[in-house]
Formats: sequence, C-alpha cells, structure tokens
Amino acid sequence: MFESLTMMNVLYRWIRWGKTLRAILIVCFVVISVAQADPVQLSDSPTPPKDIFSTEDGLLNQKYLLGDFHKERSTLESEGFTFTPIYTGEVFGNPIGGVRQGTIYEGLLDLELTLNFQKMVGWDGSFHVSSYYPMGSSLTDNDTHDLLVVSNIDAYDTLHLFELWYEQKFFDDKVALRVGQMGANTEFFISSNGGNFLAGTYGWPGILASNAPTPNYAYGAPGIRLRIDPDEHWTFMGAVYAGNPAPDRLGDPNPNRAPDGDYNNSGTGFYINGSQGFFNINELWYNLNKEKDARGLPGTYKIGGWFHTDTFSDKRYDDHGISLASPASDGHPQALDGNNGFYVVGDQAIWQDKSDSSQMKEIDLFFRGGNALGDRSVFNYYCDGGITFNGLIPGRPNDLFGVATAYGNIGSGLCGFVADENSFNGTNLPIPDFEQNIELTYCTQIALWWTIQPDLQIVIHPGGSAAISDAVVLGCRSVITF
Repeated sequence: MFESLTMMNVLYRWIRWGKTLRAILIVCFVVISVAQADPVQLSDSPTPPKDIFSTEDGLLNQKYLLGDFHKERSTLESEGFTFTPIYTGEVFGNPIGGVRQGTIYEGLLDLELTLNFQKMVGWDGSFHVSSYYPMGSSLTDNDTHDLLVVSNIDAYDTLHLFELWYEQKFFDDKVALRVGQMGANTEFFISSNGGNFLAGTYGWPGILASNAPTPNYAYGAPGIRLRIDPDEHWTFMGAVYAGNPAPDRLGDPNPNRAPDGDYNNSGTGFYINGSQGFFNINELWYNLNKEKDARGLPGTYKIGGWFHTDTFSDKRYDDHGISLASPASDGHPQALDGNNGFYVVGDQAIWQDKSDSSQMKEIDLFFRGGNALGDRSVFNYYCDGGITFNGLIPGRPNDLFGVATAYGNIGSGLCGFVADENSFNGTNLPIPDFEQNIELTYCTQIALWWTIQPDLQIVIHPGGSAAISDAVVLGCRSVITF
C-alpha cells in the first residue's frame, strides 16, 4: 500500500516534521484525557442557554461561548430570530507521502441567520442567510495533491455570501418550496453519519465535486427546490440550480469557451447564465422506523439522480477525434453535451442502548455510491461508507468515534489520455486508476459550545494514480459556537 522506505528515510522525515507532529499528538492526548476524566455531564437533550455571567452551571455548560446576554439571546430565539457565529480551526500535516511533506493551519468563520416567521407572526415561512470567511492554507493544494480533499473547509480565502433563500410551507408542512441562492450540498446526496468526518468527499462527494461545477460549499447558486413529505415514511426532493455559481473558482467544464469575465469572489454574482447550463438533482427517501413509537432500529435510504446541461470537455479526444496526446492534435477538447449520474445513500442504526436516559448509546452504518459519464469525468464511479460509535464512553454522551473509507474510480477518458501519452512520447507514466481515502476520527464535546476532533487519514494514490506517493495525514479540528 505504501511506498518502500528505508528506516533512515522514515526517521529523517519524522525528525523534519517532529515539532508539528508532537504538537498534534499532545493535543490528541489532552483531548482523550479530558474525555476520560468526565469533567462535565452532557446530555443529548437540549440545554437551555445560560447567561455568561451565571455561575450556576459554569462556562462549560452554557450553550454558547458568549452566553445568553441576560436572557436576550434565548428570548430572540424563542421569537424566531437565530444568529449563530461558528469558528472552525484546524491543523493538518502529512509526515509521509504526497508531493511534499508539510503542515498547514486553516480556519473558517461561519455566520448563520435564520428568521422563523411562524414564531414571529404565525406565517408558515422562513428566511435564511449565511456567509463564510475561509482562511489559511490547503494541505491538498500545497502538499498531498489528492482529489478527495483532506479538509471539508478548504475554500478560496475571502468573505463571501453562501446562501440567501426564502422557504414557504403548505398543506400542514407536507410541501415546502424554497427559492433563492442555495447550496445543493446542504440537502442532497447527504449521509447524516458520513457528515461526521473531516475529508471533503464525505460531505459533497467526489463524484460531483470533481466532475461538474455544482452549487456546494463555498459557493451557492440561484435556484428553486421543492420538498414533499406525504407521511412519516416518504420524502421527495427536487431542485434546479444555475449551472455554475463561480466560473472563476469552480472552473469551466468547457475550456474551449472564451472567458466571459464572470468573477464571484463575493458570492453575490447570482449568475443565471444559460451558456453555463443548469444543474438538476432529485431524491426519493424511505424513512425506516422514524415514526412515533417505532420499535425497530431507525434508518434512512435514498435513491437519486442528477444531470448538468452544460457542455463538457472530452478528457481524451480533440474536436477532430484525435487524441489530445498526439502531436497532430489541435489541443481543443471535443465538446460533449451534459453529464449525469445516479446515486444511492443509506444510513442505518445497527445497535442502540436506551437503558440510561441520560446517555443513549448507538452504532450506525452509512453507505453512498454513484456514477458519472467516464469520457468527460474525473471519476466515473464512486462509493464511500463507514461506521460510527456514539456515546459509548461512560459520562460522554455526545462523543463520537468513526471509521470511514471513500473510493473514486478514474474515468476512462483520463486513463486513455495517459496511455496515449505513453504511446506517443515513449514514456512510462502510471495509468490513472483510483484514489482512496481512509479516515479515523474522534469527536469529543468539551462544552456545549466547543468540540475538538483529532483525525487520521490515509490517502492512497493521491491524484488518482501511483505517480504520487501514498500519504499519511494527521490533524486536529476545534469548533467553537459563539
């Protein structure tokens, strides 16, 4: 699995990376020690936010770091006004593998505002706006060069708008229509258990993130979404979005097209540009044992499909059908109409222990799989899955341990292009085949407003082939809700 290394080479790399490695290991040790020490009894039940000046329960037991401002904050929330600033900070480094060894710090300020008009004026609608300020370096861009992305907060460093939408509900909340700027990743192709992991692909999966310029973190797109919940078992969701929310950041699937000057650093471009196509995604859910008084183990199963109407570039052939690797090629990829695929998602609890009302214990499995067209896609097949353990440490009801893996199979177009390069140039470049991510993570809740998450990832075939050495990534994330 890993490249052959002599003992001296391994020792040399660990010495070079030693200070950062020791810092990460110390943080992980402290976190685990805190978890075992049981300093605070945390409950799954929501705890009323406490005044920051109150000493009744202490700083670690209040809902937000900045407190309740003498009950002003909880009063506003009960009346339908919720404003939540969240800061995420993390350190990642790869002592082994990748293009080079390095260490980065990355941060994200997330500002969320929601207005619930039902609570405000009895009107069954809501308004939501969110903005992001990513900051810091990317280990993926600088060092590992993987396709599935080490961190799910990687983004261009600038303050920008993400979502801005209004949702109206009808027929006793069985139908909901949402209009505005949205991210598809907040509602579609989601595994509730997979979202606990830090690599980017366990959020918006690589089969979409790498293959089409879709609306997802950190750039939303104008669109419309319909959700129907006829009963407790079934849910249907469908949405249509503008095809490319940020051509300067997400890339143009057809590089033959002349640049049109679309820059969206602020997230306020609101592009509805027919030349960039449209993105449609639809999903049908079956909810198992989610109804009231259900006795079985809960689960959710989804089947979905997507298509993008933009023009995509053939990864292997030019517009005359000649290999792009050939000296006779004009270098302009053949234009192909659209891209599409299907997918499935499954989340299933396999064990629960509710004997202690203050600490429910649960083990869950998750799985996702999907496809895309191989001649115009980086990945033509993709799957991920894993297992999570919740609340298994006594006195730590909200702590979670998880193991997951993700696999992306490289599309036929890219494989053929490299094979052609070897043929025309007499080279022996590794033929692209796949990239795989394996992640082990442990998230511990230090306080109601603070979590710390040590993380280990193994990246096999970064970039999709054996050309880059397999990488070991160590990191730790801290999330604070203000």
